[in-house]
Amino acid sequence: MEGEKPWDSTYQYQCKKKMFEKYKEEVGEGRAVALSNVWANYHFLGCSYPPEALEAIKSWGAPPRDQMYEEKMKELKDREAIMAGDKPTSQKKRQRLQVHM
Repeated sequence: MEGEKPWDSTYQYQCKKKMFEKYKEEVGEGRAVALSNVWANYHFLGCSYPPEALEAIKSWGAPPRDQMYEEKMKELKDREAIMAGDKPTSQKKRQRLQVHM
C-alpha cells in the first residue's frame, strides 16, 4: 500500500492502512488496496459504490473510535471554534489550525 496522500487526513490514512493490513492476506494485496480505499471513501466521504463493492466491505465495520479518533474530533471542534470567533483550547493548537485556514 502506498503512503499517505495529501488529501488523506492522518486519521483516515491510519484507518485505511489498518483495514489493508487486516484483509490483505484474505483478499490479496491488490484487492485489499482497492477495497480499503472503497471502505475509507464510503465511511469518511460518503461515496457511493456498486452493491458488489459494498458487499465486499460490509463485514469490515465502521472506523474505530480510538484515541486518534478522539483527537481528530477535538481538532475539528477547535477549528469550528476558530471559525465562530472563539478561542481553541490551546495556543499551540490555535497556531496550527490557523496555518491550515
